[in-house]
Amino acid sequence: MKWWKKAMRAMEKPEENKKLKKWQGKFENAKSKYQDELDRMEMQKKYYIGDRHVKGNPNKTSGYASKMSINVRNIAYELIESQIDPSIPMPKVTAIHEEDKDKAKIIEDFIKNEMKSLNFNILNDLQERLTPMLGGDFLLVEWNNQKGYHCTIGDLDVSNIHPKQVIPQPGITEIDKMDYIFIRTSQTKDYVKRRFGKDVSEEEETDNDIREGVTSDDIVTVVTAYYKNEKGGIGLFRWCGDVVLEDMEDYQARRIEVCKECGAPKTGDVCEKCGSKRFEVRTDDMETVIFGEGDLFQKEIQIPYYKPDQFPLVLRKNISVYDKLLGCSDVDVIEDQQDTIKKLGSKINEKLLKGGSFVTLPSDVGVDTTDEELKIIRIDNPAQKALIDVITAQADIGQDRTMLEMNYQWAKSALGITDSYQGKYDSSATSGTAKQYSINQAAGRLESKRVMKNQAYAQLYELMFKFALAYADQPIPINSQGKDGVQVFAHFDKMDFLKMDAAGQYYWNDEFIFDTDPTSTLLTNREAMWNQADLKLQSGAFGPISELETNYLYWLEQERNGYPNAGEIKKEIERRMEERKQQESMLQMGGMNVEMPNM
Repeated sequence: MKWWKKAMRAMEKPEENKKLKKWQGKFENAKSKYQDELDRMEMQKKYYIGDRHVKGNPNKTSGYASKMSINVRNIAYELIESQIDPSIPMPKVTAIHEEDKDKAKIIEDFIKNEMKSLNFNILNDLQERLTPMLGGDFLLVEWNNQKGYHCTIGDLDVSNIHPKQVIPQPGITEIDKMDYIFIRTSQTKDYVKRRFGKDVSEEEETDNDIREGVTSDDIVTVVTAYYKNEKGGIGLFRWCGDVVLEDMEDYQARRIEVCKECGAPKTGDVCEKCGSKRFEVRTDDMETVIFGEGDLFQKEIQIPYYKPDQFPLVLRKNISVYDKLLGCSDVDVIEDQQDTIKKLGSKINEKLLKGGSFVTLPSDVGVDTTDEELKIIRIDNPAQKALIDVITAQADIGQDRTMLEMNYQWAKSALGITDSYQGKYDSSATSGTAKQYSINQAAGRLESKRVMKNQAYAQLYELMFKFALAYADQPIPINSQGKDGVQVFAHFDKMDFLKMDAAGQYYWNDEFIFDTDPTSTLLTNREAMWNQADLKLQSGAFGPISELETNYLYWLEQERNGYPNAGEIKKEIERRMEERKQQESMLQMGGMNVEMPNM
């Protein structure tokens, strides 16, 4: 029955079926050539979770089978977790043209607001583990028309995409240079029906490896192909099994629902212009922009809709590797050391368990093995007593422990992690200065990872701005904190980015440089900022400590840093300063009244 339905579907839409076969073929070819990388990811994950399998001796031509470790000291997990950085690089937007400096600040505030609403802390927490484990991780940017405030339609969506879900074009290692790239996701059949209006009840899950091999009759695999079209834009072809879900030659173009008979925009269930109930979705290249106020002063112009024209996917690498899509994985670096430590840990366990105390006694002597404090040994003569003895066999694990610790240190050295960096006692650092130097040295070794993280977030912020510029038809409310700590309310309005060139032609202004703020780590570490303010106070940067004005400046700084109840303390100091001012004024007035008769 299933094959018959598929055959009928293919006969009904031959062109669609032809396109489906083309993309299915490209996907299977790309997946087969990427399979070694997918298998590698599975191995890397197992090392991270502490899998007991240990590779055999690679020098043996036979018997290279995997063994099971009795004891696992999971250094892969330990060393990855020690590098977790909860801080998120803040956006730094620079205007190319001087007149756009204020707009750059608006973009920054808009992105910061989106970061809060999109729970970037959760995304970062996941990436901080996946990136060093697998060598990289992906973020997908989309515009969701189902989101938004009461005054807006749609908002940004940013989601994490596991590296196993991404299948790249074979032979190309940079996303922006690819002609196409695939993303596979697991969805329920009901979700696909709701989202795309297509019945996939007869389809099956083809790639359950992205869900750790768990199978379910209610789950299907949805494959999305993003590709570059003939005009340099981005196309999309999405399918599930043998069912085409979406086919958009120009995926990022604007689409509007219009009357199928007269082309009027849909405003209800019936066309207001011709009365037809038949509607369809059409691509619209131009949008109408209205300038001026009042009917007499309004001016309408036609301008092409803005399109990002780039893949909605951002890759964050761990450490760059030449001619490789993902970066270098921490697991790959310390794989040999982890295996050796597993073997040595098991060896130490076996030695200790096999050691212990042993009793020697004649074969005809009986010994009670009860839990009583006094045990009874039954002997027939004194000669038998002389034959009873206890031998303690202690296992020699000194060399094994030394070798285990050596491999642990090798792994740390390979990743550039010191004891000081882990917050442990560093015997090599004999002073606070030496310890700080050790930490700085580790930080330098790990700088490449921070560079990759900052670069990925800079690309993400640029993509978020471009999607907002393309699809945010209503001004999006944003709020930020001014220099005085007071909330500032504004809007991200795409109309502010409409400019006119020297020839009098309007265009959408996306000429901004996106980077990350190098001070963002400090700004997100409030405790460090509070401590810095304390040091400033003690050093006299705010003035003499005993003066109210000094304390006012100090608590003003702490209020800006988000210190709890700093605002209330500042207000109390303001009240005292005002009382003192009034008292001084009254004293001055009293002095004038006394002196006036003498005048």
